[in-house]
Amino acid sequence: MVNHLSFRRHLNLQAKISLVLVAVILPTFLIVTIAENKLTLPILEEEIRQVGIHTGKTLAAQIISSRMLSLSNPTPVIENALQELLYAQPDIVRIDVFIKDYSTGVIKLVASNIEDDPSLPLQTYLWVDAVTSEYRLDEGGMGFWEILVPIEQRVRESRGGKKLLGNVHVVVSTKLVGHLLSALWKTTASAAAFSVVSLIWALSYFLKKTIENDRLLRQAESMNIQLTEQLDDAQRKLMMSEKLAVMGQLTASFAHEIGTPLNAIGGHLQLLQEEMVPQLGSGFEERLGIVNGQLGKIEKIVKSFLQNTEKPNFQKQLIDLNQLIDKTLRIVAPRMDSLGVKLKCKYDGKMGPMRAVPLDIEQVLLNLINNSLDSMKGKSETKERGKNELEIKTRLFKNQGTQWVEVSVYDTGEGIHKVDLKNVLKPFFTTKAPGEGTGLGLTICQEIAHKYGGDLSIDSKEGAWTRVVLTLPCHAKT
Repeated sequence: MVNHLSFRRHLNLQAKISLVLVAVILPTFLIVTIAENKLTLPILEEEIRQVGIHTGKTLAAQIISSRMLSLSNPTPVIENALQELLYAQPDIVRIDVFIKDYSTGVIKLVASNIEDDPSLPLQTYLWVDAVTSEYRLDEGGMGFWEILVPIEQRVRESRGGKKLLGNVHVVVSTKLVGHLLSALWKTTASAAAFSVVSLIWALSYFLKKTIENDRLLRQAESMNIQLTEQLDDAQRKLMMSEKLAVMGQLTASFAHEIGTPLNAIGGHLQLLQEEMVPQLGSGFEERLGIVNGQLGKIEKIVKSFLQNTEKPNFQKQLIDLNQLIDKTLRIVAPRMDSLGVKLKCKYDGKMGPMRAVPLDIEQVLLNLINNSLDSMKGKSETKERGKNELEIKTRLFKNQGTQWVEVSVYDTGEGIHKVDLKNVLKPFFTTKAPGEGTGLGLTICQEIAHKYGGDLSIDSKEGAWTRVVLTLPCHAKT
């Protein structure tokens, strides 16, 4: 599709440029040709006139030098001379030689290359003593030069220096000029057509090369962007790995240091159970049981950190998700009571047991619920105490042949800024105040969801609400 669009753009661009070339080159050639013809026409016509004058003068000089007029019959000799001139100058269509009988004053024709009809009256010519020329048009509209050249003989200075013996009449056609201009038109038109075709071909070639180079440049830019993104991602992952490595070392050190006070707390808690339960009743025993259970989990995590900095991989088992949520809510019940949180639970009764590590799911639920409580606490501290609501829903659904469970945790807390939504799942990113959050809670939740083949999604409106949805397959990977 991209190549097709590029080809269409190529054709459109080529067509536009071709039209511009035609619109510019052809009128330019036309203007140049017209101007050239206007300039060339008088030059060529003047050249034709000079040819006629030169021919007339040459014949007049031959007549004088050879004393042809002193012959008893000069006609054959003069006609032979003018025929030679006509052979050398094909543009000359007619040459006449006239002499004047000074005794009678009559001008008579003594030689001509044209044999006129004897019945027609002899054409009357002007008697000139200097070269004259006149441009005329014949009956067919063809132009010609009519030239008169005097035949003069030098005489003594006392008699005037020259004696006029006759005239040479020369008619030169400008038909050759028309042929030359026509050839010029054809040559110019051919040159214009050749130039347009050549330019269009060259344009097409270089345009194709340009488009190809542009395509390669765009591919290189796209690849460069991808490589830059990959490099940035690799750098982020490297920094994250370094941070996690440091966190692992610190956590292992903390776990070692925390182990001793935990053992002491466990011992004192056992003494409390033995001494206080008989006095305070079953309610106090249940509270102590919850504290003891959570303390046991902490001890297990601490021991696993001491053995390996990676998260412990406990045995998967069948669990009732709804019951696990109720158990988790009992753990955070005192905090919800202190914040005045209204709890709503909507469980899907059709949901059966699912296979998972209970500690994993409980850790996710605790993180999500505590985040909601922190958000509602922050809202209560910055604004007037409003209606704090926490809603937890479960849903069973089927997608592409697989049974899935969905846990939705909704709160009416501070919400998350739109700009921060895309970053909240990244490690070490937190919207909480310094010292109140590590930025790892949601990241760990997401990793646990991905470990089971599920997902974690977050939606929020700043200052109003937040909804986190955990999606897990009913039969997780073993």
